[in-house]
Amino acid sequence: MFHYTDIVRLVFCEAIVNRKPIVIANWKLNGGLDLICMSLASFIGKQFDGTIAICPPYIYMRDMMAFLKFSELLIGSQNVSRFESGAYTGETSAQMLKEAGCSLCLIGHSERRAMFNESNEGCCIKVATALNHNLLPVLCIGESQAEKDAGKTSAVLSSQLTQGLANIALKGRDLCIAYEPVWAIGTGLSASPERAQHVHEIIRNELTSLFGIADAERIRIVYGGSVNKGNTAQLLQQKDIDGLLVGGASLDTEHFLAICQQACAVKE
Repeated sequence: MFHYTDIVRLVFCEAIVNRKPIVIANWKLNGGLDLICMSLASFIGKQFDGTIAICPPYIYMRDMMAFLKFSELLIGSQNVSRFESGAYTGETSAQMLKEAGCSLCLIGHSERRAMFNESNEGCCIKVATALNHNLLPVLCIGESQAEKDAGKTSAVLSSQLTQGLANIALKGRDLCIAYEPVWAIGTGLSASPERAQHVHEIIRNELTSLFGIADAERIRIVYGGSVNKGNTAQLLQQKDIDGLLVGGASLDTEHFLAICQQACAVKE
């Protein structure tokens, strides 16, 4: 039996623009000019019914930009400063990223939360800053193994969303959420398609509470955590999984290309 919210979701799903898939490569502290050349060569002339982006180390952004006119790739940033300008050594502002040709930025990746003490409140400032500069913010959330084992997944994600998106007004602008279970990142373990869908539905419901059903249905929610070409199709067949955040597998250019092709084909 359908609940009222299920019926409303069905109506809005028919009424809004279809959520095109988005696949984001996070190179982290990896890569070099050879990888850039191989990646871009693999994507030249390829067309995708969706968004494909690579987040390289900052220093290689300009090198990649020189070749983007030959492909449909977008460039993203692995982070963005909460500050606009000033005496903040090592920071890169949203305005600088935009001027460099960047299209999106990761915010609150689990590694930055764990290693650099990034908080939900700090992530919220970064989301607002990115939106103000017409960058697509990709807010990363996820639970640890201990939190998962304790049955706290929903509570952890709710806290990360409500605090990380507090007082954010979308006003028609795009937002992306990346669910990246910490226990799956770099471990070779991946959430089953069924569990990933269940968690993505929880996220969608939380977004509905924050923004209303129309905006919540428009927001793309992507999965990250040991993504590879072997589990791409099954993950993307789930109704609330709109794309992928790919880590290690994105460093293999042919592997990443196969993931992108599968992702866009499944969501057609």
